[in-house]
Amino acid sequence: MDLVNWKGTALEGSRPTVPMNLRETVFDQLPPPIQVTPEIKELGQRYMRGEIDGRHYAAMQAAAFILPKPTNAHRSRRSEFRKLASEAEAAGFVIPDVFRHLVETDEYVDRLHHNSIWLQMPEELWRLPADSSKLMFLAFVEGQGCCNWHLLLSSDGSHCMVTCEHPFGLPSVWHGGVPDYSQWDVQQCADTVEEWLYHYFRESCGHNAGYIRLLETYRGE
Repeated sequence: MDLVNWKGTALEGSRPTVPMNLRETVFDQLPPPIQVTPEIKELGQRYMRGEIDGRHYAAMQAAAFILPKPTNAHRSRRSEFRKLASEAEAAGFVIPDVFRHLVETDEYVDRLHHNSIWLQMPEELWRLPADSSKLMFLAFVEGQGCCNWHLLLSSDGSHCMVTCEHPFGLPSVWHGGVPDYSQWDVQQCADTVEEWLYHYFRESCGHNAGYIRLLETYRGE
């Protein structure tokens, strides 16, 4: 796919190297599962109920981050994704297998504990304003609302990953009416979703290590 130059430019400079067979091995980079003891589960549930204890705040927050998602949350995500993927495919676009495998595998999703970038399904699919032959599929959001990452799907079956300050396809976050999204700046950030995930998984591993350190004295062992 050509570089993204619609209201933006491709990222410049040298790119970090990635394994040659990344499509087949990217999930090897996932953070390993974290054992959730009854003590850690209780800490996380108290945090989510708002029962904050200042003496244990950091550990409570870490515990909440690593708790497995409820069954209904997994079911909802998979259902939303399949509906959107079907819409994209009916319009002639191809959802990358690596992304499909991630979103539809509960165990993989439960191993993602990045402290600021989270998997997010869009509410609807949008065309790229400057080129309606391309489709934006929201994939990840930054927790403070500063950045969003999308699959940019082309009608020839190719894709790349692009970044934008605003989320395409998530109108529930709008305040004050529909914005002029034709002026949103879109920039390419990775040639493929597996390249993007490679770095995301590795960064998530580092965050996991931090959570484990915070919870070491709460493991009930």
